[in-house]
Amino acid sequence: MKLYTTKHDCEVAGHWRTAGEPFALTDEQAAELTPPRGRVVAPYVPADIKEKPHARLGRNKRRNRKAAH
Repeated sequence: MKLYTTKHDCEVAGHWRTAGEPFALTDEQAAELTPPRGRVVAPYVPADIKEKPHARLGRNKRRNRKAAH
């Protein structure tokens, strides 16, 4: 079972769900409610987890970097 959240308040799996609160669904239940079949439920991502930085340089860092000798 994985954690999911709803995008807006609605009924999911026979229970009223509030947007943003995580709840558990089986893989079979989630298959019908997540994209591309449904658009109500999304995987839950905790707020304390940040995105991993990518290897590309930012706009200012690219302009200010020094050339290789």
